[in-house]
Amino acid sequence: MYGNCGAVNKAMLAFDAIPCKGSVTWTAIIEAYGCNGQYEEAIHLFKQMMSDGFSPNQFTFKVVLSICEQGGFADEAKMFFTLMTRNYKIKASEEHYSSIINLLIRSGLTEEAEKFIQLSSFAA
Repeated sequence: MYGNCGAVNKAMLAFDAIPCKGSVTWTAIIEAYGCNGQYEEAIHLFKQMMSDGFSPNQFTFKVVLSICEQGGFADEAKMFFTLMTRNYKIKASEEHYSSIINLLIRSGLTEEAEKFIQLSSFAA
């Protein structure tokens, strides 16, 4: 709620007060920072989530890839996409592909975008 109102500091205080965090709470705080344009902090929180031993789920990766798309973080998006599919064995959805393809095209990486387009057609 705080994140939707632009009060990410209050959102973080509420997050810190939660004794038993999980993927849902981590995803919510990551999304709060991303929705408020604090893309680097959102990516930092995603990395912190994993280093604290929490496994991101399909929705977490959707949020993170969207943040990468909005922030223009092509290298991070490619790394997270690979992490999602190889390490966490999460099947990429149309939304995952859409975020990374849009980002790569906007970044001028059309050949890489074409590779993801081909991958997405095989996944369908």
